[in-house]
Amino acid sequence: MKNISKTLSALALAAVLACSAAGCAVGPGKWSYKTADATISAGSWIYRTYESYSDAVSKITEANQDNPDFDSQLMDITKEKVEDKNAVDWIFDDAKDKCISLLTVEKLAKDKKAELDAATLESAESMYSQYYKYSDESVAFYEKLGVSEESFLECNIRYNYLYQQLFNKLYGKDGEKEVSDADVQKYYTENYISYYYLSYSLKTTDDDGNSVDIDAETKEKVTANFNKYRNMLNNDKKTTDDVDEAYKTDFEAESAPSSSSAVPIESLDELTISDDLKKAIKESKEKQATVTTIDDTLYLIYRNSAAELAKTIKYQEDVDEDESYISKDNVVYVMKKDEYDKYLEEEKKKLKYETNDSCIAKYSVERLVKLLKEN
Repeated sequence: MKNISKTLSALALAAVLACSAAGCAVGPGKWSYKTADATISAGSWIYRTYESYSDAVSKITEANQDNPDFDSQLMDITKEKVEDKNAVDWIFDDAKDKCISLLTVEKLAKDKKAELDAATLESAESMYSQYYKYSDESVAFYEKLGVSEESFLECNIRYNYLYQQLFNKLYGKDGEKEVSDADVQKYYTENYISYYYLSYSLKTTDDDGNSVDIDAETKEKVTANFNKYRNMLNNDKKTTDDVDEAYKTDFEAESAPSSSSAVPIESLDELTISDDLKKAIKESKEKQATVTTIDDTLYLIYRNSAAELAKTIKYQEDVDEDESYISKDNVVYVMKKDEYDKYLEEEKKKLKYETNDSCIAKYSVERLVKLLKEN
């Protein structure tokens, strides 16, 4: 089967470095926050403070992007502000919020029986173990600063994976709030844009390394071919795959310089393409290919029918082999993410938890900052 939908980027997982205030990994049994259902280890608290520290540095750096005298390596973060709050206080509050968010998801996952299967856990632990042991230097760094491999895995696996499992229990197939096919198709039709473009630069480099126009003969050939591809789509009922194959033949190329995707319309602005190209894609009509020049590049632009694509939305388990489809899970996630996150925030406010004040004081943000300066 061929899934033509993108992976949930909001659920994409990434490993980050972790630090602690101790000279070796914090031993088992020490905790920072806990409920009747789960416990946040001391090492995980330290990890979260470093994660929030990194977020704070990024925000401060972004706020000073127009300041030529700013150097994030030289700044004293204890004297900086993040979102109108003292940076150290912001880091503490953000790290605490991450910990309580995990405890909230742990409780709800238990209540909803949204558990991770053994195979998923084994695969995730293997992957993040490799991140932890990326090099001798990275292991030494973790051990020196106090985050054990167990804490590293706890932070990188539990929240992200349970967040997804709990979402599926609520909004996925047979979930408490499963979204109907009709509602998903309507949402996709009104909110998604499926685009394709093929490009060819009208500039080249001469023997002296200067940018110059391509010769008239080449430009004429390129323009003629792009007009042919436009007609293939508009008049001959051909597909964008057919266009790519024609391009490879016409230009004796191994691949076609094309790009395609189906994204929420609001996400189009986040793409790393020129604003003029974004504008041209937005303004193009569905199932009507156009050829245009933008910034010395010739483009063939084509939009698929969102309504037609919406009819292919299915759960993976309902798809026949080799059938092209759009993942219903992915579209539902886009539809319901804001509602889901609001639900988690409300549940977090209700959560009853214990705080190990001595542990949190010992592994404070201030000590973390001091260690980072020394490292």
